Amino acid sequence: MLNWLNNIFGKKPEPKVKVPEKGTKAAVDATQIFEGLINNRIGRYSDNNKSLNKTKSWYAAEDHYKKKEYKQLFAAFFDYLKDDEEDNVHFIPDGDGFTFDLKQGSRKIYGECDGKMLIARASLAVMEHPNTAVMRRLLELNYTLYYCRSALDDMNTLYMVMDTDVATASPNKLYYGLRELAIKADKQDDLLLADFVTLKAADCCYTDSLNENELEIKYRYFKKWIEETLHRVEELNQDSFSGAIAYLLLGTIYRIDFLMAPHAKLLTELERINNIYWKKKDEVTLVERNRLMKDAIRKLGNTSKEEFSASVYNSISTFSIASPPTSEKIREYISNANKDSHWYIDNKYPDLAILITEYGILYEQFIYSMPRVLTDLVKIYIAVMHPDYFADMGMKQKLYDPTTQQFNKELILAGAEEAVKKFQDKYPDMKWNGDRVSFNSLYDFATSFSDQMASLNLKTKRS
Repeated sequence: MLNWLNNIFGKKPEPKVKVPEKGTKAAVDATQIFEGLINNRIGRYSDNNKSLNKTKSWYAAEDHYKKKEYKQLFAAFFDYLKDDEEDNVHFIPDGDGFTFDLKQGSRKIYGECDGKMLIARASLAVMEHPNTAVMRRLLELNYTLYYCRSALDDMNTLYMVMDTDVATASPNKLYYGLRELAIKADKQDDLLLADFVTLKAADCCYTDSLNENELEIKYRYFKKWIEETLHRVEELNQDSFSGAIAYLLLGTIYRIDFLMAPHAKLLTELERINNIYWKKKDEVTLVERNRLMKDAIRKLGNTSKEEFSASVYNSISTFSIASPPTSEKIREYISNANKDSHWYIDNKYPDLAILITEYGILYEQFIYSMPRVLTDLVKIYIAVMHPDYFADMGMKQKLYDPTTQQFNKELILAGAEEAVKKFQDKYPDMKWNGDRVSFNSLYDFATSFSDQMASLNLKTKRS
């Protein structure tokens, strides 16, 4: 049972606000808000975080394509793909052509162009002996692809390949073609090796395993959150609280995804659980979908530490596995969750209300490629909601202490202002109103902070 949430809303004194004295580090250095955190890689990788200069490179690539200036087109395009904070893309001009490579999770995509054709490929696995089941899997995969295809070379290495003639290589075609190649290859290599023991790894895996301490903490909370959620769900009437149960079950897998950024088999399983709810919405009752999700999450909780480790690791990516949302969708999901949470406050279920509000911001992080500014704000929000996890992960300052009900108000607000300021050049009309964030209770903070996120103007500047 989520006792720490329930305790917050008992008959206790008004929550106190911890305000650092002027001149202290917390008061003046918002960039150190997550100081000490073992791993700052939180949330899925999103390529929806390009700087204004990167955005200009995309527009330049479009202009060069229209003018048939292909050498300049490719230089601008790969500059757009290159993440300034990641060593993810290498582009090497060579006369009329070029070579390149880019990283996506456990795979590296290699490509070359002779000035007329561009070819890119990513290895999946080595099939030393013919295997009908493997070939059937790849044949079925081919039917789902728009730009790529699977292939087998003379050394029995399975590949995914994408090619295009230069004359039709528009920035959009290049982006979506390479994205499909990278994302599918990153996913399929793990699944093929897991499902077919006769296959061998094709080449080096471009990932870094978590150190033992970080792995232990993440695995412990992975198990803890699943157990707590299943226990809380079983305490509720499965019919009259079916909506709240769905919120809790889905919110748990979204929190695991956001804070642990799983790959491979674990990510596939989280997506499957999500699909139980959404893809059968018009065919299966909510109570039955909840039952199916509970069974799947209970099975997920039996994941061994070794299996967990195989899916939770550090890697570099170039493409997001999801698409960007519209500003209207961001506002809609946050506002709807906050509205739904009010009933649970009015009827004395504060722990459910808070978790429903949390669902509203994590759902978007799960299904969309979110702007970095929103991901940074969600990180602050989640650090308030789950301070014990962040403390165990090494974060030196708590943003909220559930025992004393104290908020570190000044650091929270300074951190939010800093997160917004970093992207002010890209979103010139974006404004954050910290005065509207309430610290009267954890629930008031949750709804008011997320409402501010929903109200941000994310209209981009082109030039």
